[in-house]
Amino acid sequence: WISMPALFIYLVILVLYILRAKYKVQVLDKLVNERTKELQEEIRKNTELHNKNIKLERSKNNYFINISHELRTPLNIISSTNQLIQGLARGKNEIKKEKLNHYIDISQRNCNRLLDLINNILDNSKLQNNMYEITMSDTDIVYLVEETAVTLVDYVKSKGIELIIDPEIEEKNIKCGIYEIERCIINLVSNAAKFTPKGGSITIGIEDLGDKVKINVKDTGCGIDEKFHEAIFNRFNQVLDDEIIKGGSGLGLTITKQIVKLHNGEIYVDSKVGEGSNFVIIL
Repeated sequence: WISMPALFIYLVILVLYILRAKYKVQVLDKLVNERTKELQEEIRKNTELHNKNIKLERSKNNYFINISHELRTPLNIISSTNQLIQGLARGKNEIKKEKLNHYIDISQRNCNRLLDLINNILDNSKLQNNMYEITMSDTDIVYLVEETAVTLVDYVKSKGIELIIDPEIEEKNIKCGIYEIERCIINLVSNAAKFTPKGGSITIGIEDLGDKVKINVKDTGCGIDEKFHEAIFNRFNQVLDDEIIKGGSGLGLTITKQIVKLHNGEIYVDSKVGEGSNFVIIL
């Protein structure tokens, strides 16, 4: 047992034992490293998910705050107008017809504003749940867009903005929902007017793309950063400035996108900060 061959065998066994122990340690280190990486990846994903949830909740809160402000503003105006009419009615002097009509007109416009907002909320819910139905019919899209735009001229002009209607074609028949396309144009022009300064312009164009038609609503407003081009079509977001949401319910663009989607079309925005925005609908 102490001969040279025996000692050599002992040495080999010792070396093999050391190597085996070292191998086990390496395997354990590898497993630990792999598990550590997996845990780090899970932590990273959970952190991202947590941040997304926080951002979504913040967006939802901003959305409901904006909705509340939109509801409160016309309600306050209607309430103030009614109080004013009641105060005049209690006075000794008779209310002049012109003044009464003026106050009733203010009240009616704000009632319509409230109704439009509530309709937007309801229709957005229908669109999100695939319950909204469109009646498609053969329509001259050029005439439809032009006639809708004409009804918005006074509204845009009252804000000190020029509305230009400049189609490249005279006629183009497509199948679409007349009321829905009107609504899309109104939403896009209203959105453009909201972010275009006094003295600016909004241009509505129509192009023939063969079996498709392209509608442009281009403004000379503040523009939109590229990182927000997708977010503005989400019902919990709007045009953002330094991550702060500007006024409005933010439903117009969401509804427009959903309507275009129901037409199997596409909508996108081409915009840069300070260079205005061009909203494009392809049907």
